[in-house]
Amino acid sequence: MWRGHELFISSLPLLVEYIPATLFYFLVPTVISLIFGALLCSVRVGKKNLLYYLVSLFVSFFRGTPGLVQIYLVFFGLPKIFAGFGIDINRWDAGIFYVIATCCNFSSFVSEAMRGAYEAIDKDQIEAGYSIGYSRWQCFYHVIAPLTMQIALPNLKNLEIDLLKGTAVAYVIGVVDVMGKADKIISLHRGYGQIWILLAAALIYFVINVGIELVFNGLTRYFSRHERGIV
Repeated sequence: MWRGHELFISSLPLLVEYIPATLFYFLVPTVISLIFGALLCSVRVGKKNLLYYLVSLFVSFFRGTPGLVQIYLVFFGLPKIFAGFGIDINRWDAGIFYVIATCCNFSSFVSEAMRGAYEAIDKDQIEAGYSIGYSRWQCFYHVIAPLTMQIALPNLKNLEIDLLKGTAVAYVIGVVDVMGKADKIISLHRGYGQIWILLAAALIYFVINVGIELVFNGLTRYFSRHERGIV
């Protein structure tokens, strides 16, 4: 019978092979949600029309319900909706359903982080941009967007860390990433030494999170220099 640390050592390289899968289910929702979240934010800071209230309802729902429930709703509900139009999506990879659910959830949080950052901007700096001849687009690109990102970065960093940790539940609908592989290894050993297998998975998630921290520290320094340039 294997000892625990031997199981840890043997499991680690098997889990490492699935780091690209975990990064895929982290990076794809990140990119999509940053774009979609920015669009949601632009509606939320605009006029209170019908679109504003629809977007507010969307954001409130996905911020106010558990992410795991949302994954199940998309995984089991979306095929039924498509079936009503005569389209069969039951053969879609489980990862597609996870990405859809995660993008809806994460973009809602991103939009609120950006909205709070936008409202915290010193409006005198925006006026200063217009006063030196910037067009509306130039003012957005050179002043509003950098300042919004700088203020939002601490919240976005925490959201990104939560997003990465959230990938660990994707295995419940059949997605095979680091945690999905760990679950398979645990099942293969019939639960023996599962704490060591989970510890190996936790180590991988921790290392990736350290990388996220370093990336956001670099972004913080970049936008700080940009702000000094504006001033």
